[in-house]
Amino acid sequence: MKIAIGVPNQLDGKSQNGFITAFRDIHRALDGHQRVVFAPGGGDVNLAGEMRDPADPMNQYYNTESLAMDFAKKVGGTNPDAILAFTMMGRFVSGKHVYYTSNVPYKKVVGLIEGEYPKNTHFERLARYYRFVAGKERENYVKASRIIVLSEKIQGLIISEHGIEPEKITCIPRPIPVFNGMNRTKKAGTAKIIIMPAELRVMKGIRYAIETMKLLKKTLPEAVLIMCGRINNYEQEYVKALLGEAKGKANIFYVGFLSREQYHAYLGMADCAFMPFCFDECPIALSECIGHGLPVVTNEYAGYGRETIDTFGYCARHKDIEDYSEGLARILTDEGALKKKAEGAKRIAQTFTFDRYREGIRSVFEESGEA
Repeated sequence: MKIAIGVPNQLDGKSQNGFITAFRDIHRALDGHQRVVFAPGGGDVNLAGEMRDPADPMNQYYNTESLAMDFAKKVGGTNPDAILAFTMMGRFVSGKHVYYTSNVPYKKVVGLIEGEYPKNTHFERLARYYRFVAGKERENYVKASRIIVLSEKIQGLIISEHGIEPEKITCIPRPIPVFNGMNRTKKAGTAKIIIMPAELRVMKGIRYAIETMKLLKKTLPEAVLIMCGRINNYEQEYVKALLGEAKGKANIFYVGFLSREQYHAYLGMADCAFMPFCFDECPIALSECIGHGLPVVTNEYAGYGRETIDTFGYCARHKDIEDYSEGLARILTDEGALKKKAEGAKRIAQTFTFDRYREGIRSVFEESGEA
């Protein structure tokens, strides 16, 4: 089978986001088929029209739309047996296609970010981008013949926010990598180490992490939060101000971007991970924590149901710092609970394997008549 794949991102690995990993996973899942990839800098796509101001967050959508137009024009010439579209790449495709997304619908995001960002030019532009895409995305869902999502939460939100038929959407959880038998590294000293991995952004709940650590210091002063990852350019001033204000009030260390070796060493030393998302879903960093057998305190936007999360960690109420603090304290002060959650993480990692993911992807193409 010949599959034409449209993606809006560079595929050279230089862009610092999880899309490269997501693309690699589904590309591998379709191994054995001829895959023709259309991508800027990594395929046969040229932007149609003028490039927008890179300082304007809305340029991402406009440029994606230009790419989507170009993809729709060129895909017909390849005579594919099936078409796979990421993000907005299928909007102008006239034939049947499968749409793959790991994003919370932006119609929901608009409400989730209300009051989260400071009132300045950069964040107002970003909010404007969210609102703009929220008005366009339903067309994308409607045009697709099948939709693949990474979590039941996203599936439910697409149905409730846009009225898409449930049978049109298939949930295939992200595969969880297993690292070196998931060995934990014993630490000297009494510190309780919490790690918050991945890019530090408002959407990742950084404000809630900081406020939670202020609260936790009063009851568990030996708890230390290690934040690692890049800070988004236009969020640096805001994030650094939050960290500066918390100095002396919370035990927080920002270690910046780490190499893979350093990052996995920190995961091995940590007692648990903390991911208080505002609206993220199924991020790579979460699957890596689970793959290390690391308990995770998070919320309903982690990409798994509450019952599954409570198997490998603690599912707190969304944006509730008291509940986050309670979850961290329970895991960090009870060795039995810590061990139980770590064992649960191992079981979850053995459940959401790449073989299961690949089988799910193939089934979608077969059931939708694309194979």
